[in-house]
Amino acid sequence: MAGIAILGAGIFATDEHLPALVSSRANLKAIYSRSKTSALTLVDEAKKLGVADVELYSEDTAGHTLDDLLKRKDISAVVVVLPIPVQPDIIRRCLAAGKHVLSEKPIAKDVHTARMLIEDYKKHYAKDGLIFSVAEQFRFMPEFELGRKWVVDERAIGDITQLHLKIWRNQGPSGKYYETPWRKIPDYQGGFLLDGGVHHTAMLRYISGQEVVETQGFSRQIAAHLPPLDTVNAGILLSGGGTGTISMSFSSTKRATEFTIIGTLGSFFLTDGPDGFILNLERTSGEKRSETIKSKGVELEIKAFLDAVRIGKAQSRAGPEEALNDLAIIESLCSGERSVKVY
Repeated sequence: MAGIAILGAGIFATDEHLPALVSSRANLKAIYSRSKTSALTLVDEAKKLGVADVELYSEDTAGHTLDDLLKRKDISAVVVVLPIPVQPDIIRRCLAAGKHVLSEKPIAKDVHTARMLIEDYKKHYAKDGLIFSVAEQFRFMPEFELGRKWVVDERAIGDITQLHLKIWRNQGPSGKYYETPWRKIPDYQGGFLLDGGVHHTAMLRYISGQEVVETQGFSRQIAAHLPPLDTVNAGILLSGGGTGTISMSFSSTKRATEFTIIGTLGSFFLTDGPDGFILNLERTSGEKRSETIKSKGVELEIKAFLDAVRIGKAQSRAGPEEALNDLAIIESLCSGERSVKVY
């Protein structure tokens, strides 16, 4: 089994990636973080989960820096869970060292940076059979797979005429994800609109099977602690000709998760609940369907990556171009540029 290393020891690596790797029985051999203190925290968590021989790497540990880790022949793949601005250069270093890469979303801070990264990968590393995937669990979750089956495969609601996405959250200054230094003063567009929003643009694209090709809207910062933006409301044009709206806020005093697709033969509605995501479909014929599904998306994306490394073929759902298209919608919403180029 391929040796795996985790690069990054923050909250999401601790809460999600490490348990998912252990659950998938990955051959976890090393953990890296910039400081020994943070790396040691995740090493200790790994030991609690039964991984006894994982090795620590950090920039302040002599002979055990990232360069030293990447020289190891027994490590063939890495999971990169680092701050958004630094990930592209780290990904390049990993690929140059001959490692398969699964990196956290978003793929980069902006479309230009993401495009340059993908071009480098295709030019220099893809030909060597190296896998570069982006961790977007929403494309692997069975609840969203079922939604896509109804809407795209079965065409149960007919042609899409309208699509409306509403994501309202309240990211307070005491939240655990806010208490990450690089998120408090983001060196990237959109703040939480980018960091969290790409999940929902991925969901929109995956379930509908369509692209957002144009946006027209307004973005602003409401909460003083959430620079540079925390709220956007926009009209959208879909690649199939339908229209709709995206309303996304991380400074809302009211919480909402609502995704509605209206078609010529009926409608699809998705929301979240205490027992998972709730999917409802109503057809003009009178047929009604309802399902509630709860899954562990990170475990599913980790398993897909491990399978890809084992067989030597990446899952298209985790491809960097998919992550780039998720990002392109957010960039259009944040920048006010109407056109959304599809890659």
